[in-house]
Amino acid sequence: MKIGLGAVQFGVNYGVSNTHGKTTKYEVSQILQFAYENGISLIDTATSYGSSENILGEVVTNDDWRFVTKTPHFSDNCLNSTHVNQLKESFNQSLFNLRKKNIYGLLLHSCDDLLKPGGELIFREMERLRENGMVKKIGVSAYNGKQISAILGKFNIDLIQLPINIFDQHLFVDGWLEKLKNKNVEIHARSPLLQGLLLMPRTSIPTYFLPIKEKIELFSKSAQELSLSKLELALGYVMGINEIDKIVVGVNTIEQLREIIEATQVKVNPMKFTDVSIDDQSYTNPSLWKI
Repeated sequence: MKIGLGAVQFGVNYGVSNTHGKTTKYEVSQILQFAYENGISLIDTATSYGSSENILGEVVTNDDWRFVTKTPHFSDNCLNSTHVNQLKESFNQSLFNLRKKNIYGLLLHSCDDLLKPGGELIFREMERLRENGMVKKIGVSAYNGKQISAILGKFNIDLIQLPINIFDQHLFVDGWLEKLKNKNVEIHARSPLLQGLLLMPRTSIPTYFLPIKEKIELFSKSAQELSLSKLELALGYVMGINEIDKIVVGVNTIEQLREIIEATQVKVNPMKFTDVSIDDQSYTNPSLWKI
């Protein structure tokens, strides 16, 4: 199954289209059971996702789940042994919260941290964790080709998480996914639904997005012309990109997950939707949204 579960909603109230709030522990348990029965085995979490890791540690009862977590943010301009210790403590806390002796993946939450003076110390510690069998794959969470180029030039990563959706196509169109696969890097696509923006009724979309109104309408029209739901087209676009290994989606209910699993039966040719692409990161990068 190409789908992985994003667990941010399990720990905090998250998402521009989220009307459910934080998912309850009972709902998390039900979602995970349903996900597992449908071949989903990867969960993406982070220490910064509130109580997400703790809840996962309490409800996950089998060893077949593969967890990917992330390092803390390092705000200093230069990194040293203090930050290495922060990484160790954070990772050990994640293992404790998740009730695991080892996990599948560890990502640097901000890949720019690796490019700071002393960044190599952080990566060396991540390599040590991999060598000691505490984590299978190490890598970064990134946003753009400039970051990917800088990381690939200096570090031997196994895993990368990137924003990819029908509005944010630049990493696919510009060939970065192909370059990553040529380096045998596992690619996890996040934000396939752009925090649910792609699925929102037109009347519910915040006025902030008025400048991309034409693209939003073009996306809806494209789905109608293909007799697809907006969910099917949004996921079908990412499913159609062969270089992507996992698509990380966040859900609040079993019903949402059921709809997503059904929608993954659809694949479209991503090259046919370049006219829907948006180049302005003010609208494709949720961290820059002013809403």
